[in-house]
Formats: sequence, structure tokens, C-alpha cells
Amino acid sequence: MESNHSPKQTSFFKELLIFGIAIAPIFYLLSIWESLPQQIPIHWNIKGEVDGYSDKSSLWWVILAMNAPIYLLLLFLPKLSAKQKNIQLMGKKYYRLRLILQLFLSALVFAILLASSGNSSASIETLLGYCFVFFMLSFGNYMGSIRQNHFMGIRTPWTLENEEVWKKTHQLGGRLWIGSAIIGLVLLLILPSNWILIIIVALMTIPMFAAAIYSFILFKKIT
Repeated sequence: MESNHSPKQTSFFKELLIFGIAIAPIFYLLSIWESLPQQIPIHWNIKGEVDGYSDKSSLWWVILAMNAPIYLLLLFLPKLSAKQKNIQLMGKKYYRLRLILQLFLSALVFAILLASSGNSSASIETLLGYCFVFFMLSFGNYMGSIRQNHFMGIRTPWTLENEEVWKKTHQLGGRLWIGSAIIGLVLLLILPSNWILIIIVALMTIPMFAAAIYSFILFKKIT
């Protein structure tokens, strides 16, 4: 059966989905606003312990700061990038990457709102841990399809200099992130909560360092 929607209508509805995900935390915050105390926890250390409080109105800035910049950057990136043709050639995969990133950011905001409001039985580190694990799993699956650009991906001097190095580095980085995400998911189920954020940070950064080193070695090998 053929779709009744024109390409422009389809594009509009797809963009509306991402925009809706970006603003969803606003509606949740509105729904719990009256029940929030005037002073709420707004910052946690690496062990998940509250080390900062603020007026509840600061939650609006959390939503704005975390969602708006990335939404706008990725919306206009195909026109802003010096390698805009590469971004455009990604087609549907670029849209899916945008969708994954926006889901991740909104999930982070929801985790903060839930922890600040006390509406979750799970700790902040557990909530954030699951957000990061599923982001790594989803984004890692598409990392190999990211084309050369100056805004997104593993941007080392060697990946930006050579397209083959970029491609192979991102293929490796994607596999490493998926593997790390699976390990992270297992550790989330067995580790005490105060270890979670430390482990997640390690699982995110070590593969990226490994991929960066690989890009240098590969660049030297092929040039």
C-alpha cells in the first residue's frame, strides 16, 4: 500500500517526533511541579551522593541546557558542517542517530527529574547507568555509518585527515561500545549502586581512547 503522505509531510512528522521527545520532560515537570519542595537535589557526586541543592525553578534550566543545544545543532548540522555533503549522504541513518541522541538526552533529564522529585525507588546512579548503557548500545550500532565531519564521532587529527582511517576507526569504536554496553548491563545488575557511575564512565571512555590510538596506528600504517 502506498503512503498518502508526501516526502515533505513525512519529513515534518519525523522532525515532529524528535521535537516531541525533546520537549517531553517539560510536560512531566509541569505535572509534578506543585508536589516538588522548594529546595531539591540538583547535583550528585560520582558515588551518587547529593552534593548540591537548588531552587526547583533550576530544573527548567536543566531541561533547556541539556536538550535545546543538541537538538538545534543536529537539526542544522547538515548545513553548518564543512563536510555537509557527507552528512547528507548518511540519509536515514543520520535521522536515526539524531533520534538516539535525543532519546538519550531526554532520558537523562527524566532521570534527574525523577531523582530530584523522589518519584523513583531507583537511585540516581542506577537511572543514569541504564540511560548510558542503552545509549552506548544504540549509538554503537550506528557509529560505523557516521561519515567524516567536525561535530560528531571520533574526531582525531588522523580520522579527520583520512577517510579510510575515519571509517575503520568508527567501525572499531562501534563494536567496542556495543561490547562495553553489554558488560555494563551485566554489571548494573550485580554491582552495588555506588560503583555504577564509575564503571559506566570507564566503559565509555576506555573504548574511545582505544579507538583514538587505533586511528593513529592505522594512519601511520597507510600513509
